[in-house]
Amino acid sequence: MSSSSVPPFPGTPFTARTAGLCLVVAALLTGVPALAEIHTVAVGESISGALTRAQPGDTIRLAPGDHRERFVIDVPVTLTGDGAARVLGGYEGTVVHVTAPGTVLEELEIAEAGPHLTKDMACVLVEADDVTVRECSIRESLHGIYVKGGSRARILDNRVEGRLDLIESDRGNGIHLWNSHNNRVAGNEIFHTRDGIYFSFANETAIENNHIHDVRYGLHYMYSNDNSFSDNLFEHNVAGAALMYSERISFERNTFARCRGFRAYGLLLQSMSEVTSRQNLILDNSRGIFMNNTDSSVFERNDVVDNDLAVQLNGGCDENRFAANNFLGNLTELLLDVSDLETLWANDEGGNHWSSYRGYDLDRDGIGDVPFSIQNVFQVLESDVPEVRFYLLSPAAEVLRAAEEGLPILRLGDAQDPAPRMQAMVNEDVPWERARERSLEPSTGWAIFYLAGTLLPLGALALLGRAGKNGGAR
Repeated sequence: MSSSSVPPFPGTPFTARTAGLCLVVAALLTGVPALAEIHTVAVGESISGALTRAQPGDTIRLAPGDHRERFVIDVPVTLTGDGAARVLGGYEGTVVHVTAPGTVLEELEIAEAGPHLTKDMACVLVEADDVTVRECSIRESLHGIYVKGGSRARILDNRVEGRLDLIESDRGNGIHLWNSHNNRVAGNEIFHTRDGIYFSFANETAIENNHIHDVRYGLHYMYSNDNSFSDNLFEHNVAGAALMYSERISFERNTFARCRGFRAYGLLLQSMSEVTSRQNLILDNSRGIFMNNTDSSVFERNDVVDNDLAVQLNGGCDENRFAANNFLGNLTELLLDVSDLETLWANDEGGNHWSSYRGYDLDRDGIGDVPFSIQNVFQVLESDVPEVRFYLLSPAAEVLRAAEEGLPILRLGDAQDPAPRMQAMVNEDVPWERARERSLEPSTGWAIFYLAGTLLPLGALALLGRAGKNGGAR
């Protein structure tokens, strides 16, 4: 007798009924339904009605078209639209409310959430564990996807778009995590919301490979510990990431780019501890890194490039270390609101590379022979008089800087890199390739445009002067 014909129980004939009984027993033991069904809901039919008939593990497939209904998923099913079904809430409340653990939403367009933030309205509201939302398009949302109290959510490859008809303070967040832990958020595009991803008492969550743009804060951590984010692109925001009142957040291989405005930052750290930043690109922001009341943090092997101000340190920033970073082409390297004796600007292997360093390396070990005073005369002055920045690139500023170098009369602060590196380091994991793909490098065309704008007034003055001379000659 072959192994496939051996009866499952001694003395019991192996029949079709016996095989079916084995499947039922196996299903009961594993908690998986023996026969999951697929329910198709045509346009105009009730999704809630299909959910009433569904069993755990079933699939509910929405036919292509507009399904105008708000509903609660209280049984663990897979709800799918195969990329062609739209669920519209009519701007009256939460559109899809998930209360069943293990629910899967996929390939749906979900839109038209209600407008009341105080009622936690969202296109997708999750109040259950182990829920997956993937490959969905979220439009005209208040909050896009709001995970409220549920943990181990998987939010993957979605597109979340907020409402431009609402002012920023009235918009919700693209993804909002509250009292929610051990989540994974990856591959999403989020824009035109208030914050991209907001964390409140949300721990041990991984954020990976998202593109967040045209929002207030790309990531916003509040009272959320032991989190990580990597390989994300944050651009054209008020702040690429705002880390506040949290501990032990690590991030690497992210791009924080083109955050422009009077109060704009690539990275904003407020009341943080034990932050680790490695291999990130901080490019073309008003302020690259802003830190206030932040301690015991490490910034290593980052590229900080073409920012108006590279680093600003306010009070309470103790025992932080910057080492092996490239500071390239920044207008101002460092702004200190207080005297700084606590920050370390090197590790055992050396300090950072500064494109404005003018020292020498006689022993050719790659380390400058004289320390780099990170603040120059203008940076010291603008700590007390911010308006002096208007003259930062003026001829007068260059004369003052050269005079100070030749005949020092001002104390330029305590911040020094004791071992500046002569050459820029090749930080291989810094995501320059992605920046090039997104055209984030400074544009030659715009540079020519601004140069022309600078020279035109000079040319006009020259013409006026020549005209005056000709008139006088007559």
